[in-house]
This record gives sequence, C-alpha cells and structure tokens, in this order.
Amino acid sequence: MKLGYWAGLLIVVLLSVAAFLVGAIGPLQTISLILLLGGLWTVVAAFTIFDVSERSFYLGWGVVAAALSTFDLFNNANYTIALLLIAIVALILINVYLGRTPKMLHAANTPPAGGGTPAATAV
Repeated sequence: MKLGYWAGLLIVVLLSVAAFLVGAIGPLQTISLILLLGGLWTVVAAFTIFDVSERSFYLGWGVVAAALSTFDLFNNANYTIALLLIAIVALILINVYLGRTPKMLHAANTPPAGGGTPAATAV
C-alpha cells in the first residue's frame, strides 16, 4: 500500500472533521462526507498511485464507498442498500471482465487438445 494513499485518506478525514467542528455540517453529514471524499480519493488513487493490476480493485471499492455515502440523502435505507448492491455487482463484473487476459479468452474458445481429458486417458 502506498503512503500517498493513506495521506490522502488522512486529509479527507481531517477536512471532514474540520467542517463538523466549524458547524458547517452535522454528525451524519460528517460520516457521509468522509465516505464520499474517501471513495472519490480511492477512485483517483486507482488511476494515479496504484499499479494497473490493482486498479480495478481500488476503483470498485471507491465506487462502493461513494455509494455508501448516500445513506444521509435518503430517508428510506432501502435506497442506500439498493445502490450498495448495484455498486458491488458492478465491482464483481469489472473484476471478472478486467481479470481475464487475452490468453484466457483464447483458451476458453478452443477445444481441448489431445482428443480427450486426462482422466479418460489415465486408465
């Protein structure tokens, strides 16, 4: 884990707490602001700080954190849960899609070599 990522999250928390202490936002809005800014920072860090192999993971969890920040906007918790589930499904689909390499796609589209399975030829 890169030090710059944690420094950014620390700045997010400090800015949110400072806004609370000044009286600009309430306690629930502070938590929501931490989740929103933390999620946005994670998305930005996915493209700038982390390696390409880790990008989809941090991008997805940044979106999930930003979706969690909407709990304060809705009176009914069902909307937040629905957004969270949509974000998690999107995270899974992105990781499955980006986790495949061209070699894996080629191997999935070709029949097995050798005319049989290893278990059938072992006898």
